[in-house]
Amino acid sequence: MFVQILIHTPVWVWLMLAGLIALGLLQMRPRRLRPMQLLMLPAALMGLGLWSMAPVLQAQPVIGLLWLVALVLATALARGRPVRHATWLPASRQLQLPGSVVPLAVILAIFSLRYASGVGHALHPEWRALMAVQAPLALLFGGINGLLLGRTLGLLGICAPAPRTLAGHADTHAV
Repeated sequence: MFVQILIHTPVWVWLMLAGLIALGLLQMRPRRLRPMQLLMLPAALMGLGLWSMAPVLQAQPVIGLLWLVALVLATALARGRPVRHATWLPASRQLQLPGSVVPLAVILAIFSLRYASGVGHALHPEWRALMAVQAPLALLFGGINGLLLGRTLGLLGICAPAPRTLAGHADTHAV
């Protein structure tokens, strides 16, 4: 049965996986990004996630609420964590990021979970109506998207210029 599932998977799914792996591999090298480039991955994955959940959200709006709660909580959690070895380069207005295998692992985890849930829904269409199936998926996908978004917002915080006083000097006093 497993071989049949793989054979009947549309080609575009495998092309998407190849593209996602390439994206993850690129993030294993140190790189410099402009602040807006940081938003591309979380925005794309969030959009893809909402698109794939659209039929369930229409049938069970409470699933959308669960997804949103998980997104907000995970975003707050991840945003508060410091990002190691990320440096803002003001002269080039870029963020220097170290290479990491974590983005590749997260990308593969999201793809695997989406693939498995897609196969499950194809084999058992009645699962789309079961809260016991949809609620954990919504919490899981909302949480993963929130972790990515929170990390990105934390990185964008590094890019923010230091507050200025009227004299034009950076304000070093905590309020």
